[in-house]
Amino acid sequence: MQIMRSINRIFNRANAGNLLRKGAGLAALAYVGYDAHYIGKVQADLYASEKDAYSSAFYLNNTLYSTNMSKIQEGIKDASYRMELDQGYKRFINSGIGYIKGFCSMLVSHIVPLGLGLGALLTKGLPSKICAGGLGVYAAYEFVKNFFGMGVPHGPLHKE
Repeated sequence: MQIMRSINRIFNRANAGNLLRKGAGLAALAYVGYDAHYIGKVQADLYASEKDAYSSAFYLNNTLYSTNMSKIQEGIKDASYRMELDQGYKRFINSGIGYIKGFCSMLVSHIVPLGLGLGALLTKGLPSKICAGGLGVYAAYEFVKNFFGMGVPHGPLHKE
């Protein structure tokens, strides 16, 4: 009950415009965070898979070529290749690196909605209104650009 009274008190004190601005800022940050997390997961798998492939290829190449006919050296090289195929810690570390790279790349890619969302959420008064208005303009621009395909190069079958 206390939680409901606290929430009700917040809505009673705040005006609708302020709630809309803060909601727009929160929505923009949720949009950026969702995209960044998704691309982080995709990049984590891609980066780890690439590193695994390069490492496995290196150790396989090492087992295929020998400078002498030593049976012991061949056994060592085969063992190192099998250990490379069975390891899991490198993939874990490379997945973390890939996630951070993908997450940060999307933050940079979405810098406009990130900045405007933070501005709308964290500021008061006129700066908050300006940032919320900027978010509206940005959202309208993105909708028109992506829905109608404006700014997208025409394919090879397009006749003008």
